[in-house]
Amino acid sequence: MIETFISSQSTCSTNCSTVVFFFAGILTYWDNFEAAVSEVVRKYRNAKIVVIFPYGTANGTTRASLMSLLARQLPQVSYDLARDHSRRVASVSRIIREHAEGAEQLILIGHSAGGVIAYRAGLYLEEKYGFQQVRVFAVGCPKFFLKDIPYNDRFTYITGQNPDKITRIGSWRKPGSRVYRGKPGREIQMEFNPQHQGWRFHASYFLRSAWTDANEVFHNNAEDLVKKIHELCP
Repeated sequence: MIETFISSQSTCSTNCSTVVFFFAGILTYWDNFEAAVSEVVRKYRNAKIVVIFPYGTANGTTRASLMSLLARQLPQVSYDLARDHSRRVASVSRIIREHAEGAEQLILIGHSAGGVIAYRAGLYLEEKYGFQQVRVFAVGCPKFFLKDIPYNDRFTYITGQNPDKITRIGSWRKPGSRVYRGKPGREIQMEFNPQHQGWRFHASYFLRSAWTDANEVFHNNAEDLVKKIHELCP
């Protein structure tokens, strides 16, 4: 079940110049994007911030029920990875339209499988409703087949320096296909907290995870990520 909420940190509620949407992947809790939302508020004035969980949230689960949730979510993700359109994409697109009235720019930021939904929803809105103000950022996302279309110029794919098994799933181009020969407009590798390894690294992109690099420069993941997004989409 898709779950959605408008962040209480939003600085605008109606006819906002900027609307930022966060899209969660699987096994994600309600507060996963809070640090990143705070950074968005610092960078974007007059912004509404909407958080969407296309596969539901992990809130209220126990260790046992978490595995049951994972067993339900994984087939849904596989379905969305393999298809250009799905009911989930159409439903998410309706949610975006509800909040997009009057917006000069729509920024869709997806984590993991949420990046797939963000890309497909943005494309659906362009093809069906003529939306041209959409910019998509997929962070720590599996790859999926892309058509070679102008829309990809507004699609940025972000990974980290540590091996993230999720980003090794799939590919942009379908072997032997004359249709699926596209790639993101930008592919960017950023530095994130190296103390996280494995799934913890994958889960940390949007967290206020503080660290210091070799030059003694202070960083935190959420701040650096949103700063990069703002540089590309001010």
